Amino acid sequence: MKDAVEKIASDFFEKLWADYSELQVLEEAENIFRISLKSEDSHLLIGPHWKNLEVLTHILKLLIAKLSKEHINLHLEVNDYLEKKDEKLLSFIASKIDYVKESGKDIVLPFFTSYERKKVHSFVSEQWWSVSTESRWEWRDRRIHLCKKEEKMTIDLDGDDI
Repeated sequence: MKDAVEKIASDFFEKLWADYSELQVLEEAENIFRISLKSEDSHLLIGPHWKNLEVLTHILKLLIAKLSKEHINLHLEVNDYLEKKDEKLLSFIASKIDYVKESGKDIVLPFFTSYERKKVHSFVSEQWWSVSTESRWEWRDRRIHLCKKEEKMTIDLDGDDI
């Protein structure tokens, strides 16, 4: 399957006349692929607010699914753009977590896509025990709330852990 994805992606970008020097396909899990592209045309492929990248990913995913007759998940990476974007996102979240820990106040974060919300939830749950996340509201109003966890005092009534 990996070879088929690589062939389809290569043909796709050649037909777009995208100038690229390297195309790598990594199968992250069954039917989940990451396509990494090194290109001088990154500004065209990514587009403003990464809209072109979203559209290209969607079209490429549909082409691969149609030609391979399998449902796949696809991540398209151009010049490590998404990796750098994730680093900036997590740095921003870390600064907000520091604010919540110092002030004790909950904060509402700006709108994030479902992919970004998942990253934030995972990042917070893996890194900080004193802060939690909650997604509230629906659709375009959906926001992540960073909340300071209340410290709970436990009492060992049996005396086993003393």
